[in-house]
Amino acid sequence: MVREDVKLALESYEKISKKTFTQVTTTQLNVLYNIVCRAKRDEEYRLELEKLDTGVGDTLVELIEKYFAGYNTRHGLDIRETLTEFVDPEFASGAYFIVKTYIKGSDGKLTERAPTEFSSGEVAYVRATLRSHASDEPVAVDRLVMKSVADGEVSTEVTVRNSHTIEFELTCKEPGAVKFNIAALDGQGKGILGCETAYGGVLFSWREIKAAHTPPSDLEEFWRGEIDRLMKVDPTDTASDGYSGRVSWAFGMPKKNHFSITKFTEEYHKMLHDNGYNAPPRERLESHDSYELNLKAPGPCHASGYLSIPKVGEKKSMPIMITVDGYSAYAPMPVYHDKYIRLHSSHHGYEMGKPASGYYFNLSRGGILTNYGRANGEINSDYKDIHDCYMVYLHLRNMQMIRFVTDPALSGFIENLHEYWNGEIMLSGGSMGGYQTAMLSALYPLLRERCAPFKLVSARSNITAFCNLAGRTVGRIPTKITRYEAGMDYFDPATLAHLIETPFVVTRSGLGDETCPSSSIIAFFNSIRDGVPREIRFLQNSSHGYVPDEEVQMWYKYRFDASGDEFEKLIDF
Repeated sequence: MVREDVKLALESYEKISKKTFTQVTTTQLNVLYNIVCRAKRDEEYRLELEKLDTGVGDTLVELIEKYFAGYNTRHGLDIRETLTEFVDPEFASGAYFIVKTYIKGSDGKLTERAPTEFSSGEVAYVRATLRSHASDEPVAVDRLVMKSVADGEVSTEVTVRNSHTIEFELTCKEPGAVKFNIAALDGQGKGILGCETAYGGVLFSWREIKAAHTPPSDLEEFWRGEIDRLMKVDPTDTASDGYSGRVSWAFGMPKKNHFSITKFTEEYHKMLHDNGYNAPPRERLESHDSYELNLKAPGPCHASGYLSIPKVGEKKSMPIMITVDGYSAYAPMPVYHDKYIRLHSSHHGYEMGKPASGYYFNLSRGGILTNYGRANGEINSDYKDIHDCYMVYLHLRNMQMIRFVTDPALSGFIENLHEYWNGEIMLSGGSMGGYQTAMLSALYPLLRERCAPFKLVSARSNITAFCNLAGRTVGRIPTKITRYEAGMDYFDPATLAHLIETPFVVTRSGLGDETCPSSSIIAFFNSIRDGVPREIRFLQNSSHGYVPDEEVQMWYKYRFDASGDEFEKLIDF
């Protein structure tokens, strides 16, 4: 008979592993982490787990480790560094915050109001309650500590003792945002294991938040010139030209900056698995033709990525959905859809399929690609020459990918690609991938002038990074990852947004996002001109990487039609 705790461990894994790597929550990842931690210190538990029949040959701990490997590859980080082992049984299933905002009437009565619906100068009353995941009841701790920062660089701190609820007031005199975090601490002032941190925020007259800088007068001229440079580089050229510019590179990439294409085989699939990837199911080899693409591109690195095409489809029926990656360096996984052609474009331009724990780790942790574009004085971070910096080549590589797959003169030899493609492109990405989605949407009208015909029909950008980079110079809440430097405006979605003509959706802006503050994303969103259908979705108690469990999420969504008028407001308390 299977022990109850071992059975529960398997059930937890099966429930969590059904979620995609963008849907799983911190609490759920902590559950998996605790199973592995307990197995390391409890030999009896470990032996029981090893005896458990998972149906796939691997032990449950091995399956969990593979799930983490896939998650880490997808997000370009090791999430286990931020997880904790629960030591207090009271919090064995975790504790979470419910955050609500109120407005006070003339009679002193508080009325709940969406955190996105305050006007400049109004006072928002915030109440946050810590609740147990196990009982769903409020649970008191020694102290709750709130720290906030507002546009205008005003900071506050509030502490309450021996309580499950903390209340405080926030305001902003000008159109802007305030973000805060709330931590549950023990008697020694240390975080209580298993208690999640609240990441909240309030917006004040958010429709009036503007970009800090107007677009440079030669912005379009600059990008037309760069696209002209791109068009002079044949993506199918099998010879390398070398590179002698300012951008630093590793692993001899200039010698590898040439065209090559590799079709997936059983051997390629095994190579991915052996190199530490959560490789796609083998049945995808039967249902799709998949390719590793390396295209010659301007700069030191080629454009690299994966292309997958269903083997069975109707003529001219499928759009190409392009996925772009978040920050850091890792190999994009091949992605699949039965009704779409899928292209996963690597923004870093390095080789595909290398060992997940070695090759990409060396690039991203203290390596060449640790600080790119951050203007912090580190390798590849500056914008001293906007024609020869890391960021210009990033966008040129992505555009080279689009140019290649949409032009039958370049990619017509790939089976079914142009037979099935319906002429439409869709873009999707999160964080740095959301940034690239925004930039490609803005550059599309300029790229379209020079490329074979294609139509960009939709763009979905999650927690969009690198927006309104000059915002910190006018007192906006600064992002933790970048500073401002002359030249950045040529690579900022907030200064290019007026070029966007494709329906655009910001799928999440966390009101407590410390990496991409909501006011930076709003400055970009508000710069999209009237006439372009667009939508933005705000999530309360959400940081860059943290999303509450689905059943307690509070979303505030705004859609604007082609006239620029708001035609739908979805507020879910």
